[in-house]
Amino acid sequence: MDKSKLKPAHVRRIKSLALLSDSQLESFLNCVELAEYAHSTNIFKEGQRSDSMFLILEGEVRVFSKQKNGEVLFLRTLQAGDALGEVALLTEGPRSASAEAVRESLLLKISAASLQKLMTAEPALAAQFLYHLARSLGRNLSDITARLRRQREFGDTFNFIQ
Repeated sequence: MDKSKLKPAHVRRIKSLALLSDSQLESFLNCVELAEYAHSTNIFKEGQRSDSMFLILEGEVRVFSKQKNGEVLFLRTLQAGDALGEVALLTEGPRSASAEAVRESLLLKISAASLQKLMTAEPALAAQFLYHLARSLGRNLSDITARLRRQREFGDTFNFIQ
């Protein structure tokens, strides 16, 4: 699919872009790539160095990690409107997990260079995008902290029973 065929309503499925005007969406789309992934196709692999994140327009993406013993740990399943790979965009470091398309998926890819281009051309738009990105990362961190707390409490209870 060509980016020029994307309709504003289609792009507004993405939470961080939902409140943008049509002209802001056009500016944003000028700074990103459109990427299509077939069913079971790897989007990125754990440990791979990267500087980009993805926004899901259509489809479903599974995020997982391989443990040292070879066991696959499924972390989450993402739908249209969700984002993934945010940390790599900001740190330009290795991926902390792998991602694959569960079904045919259409994603927007934004790289560090694209973000820099957006910050130069449209600083207010870039600030709004980064604000939503920071809020999303904050929510994810809170969720992870709560899960770790519950896991630890469960472990403490289990150890107490033994």
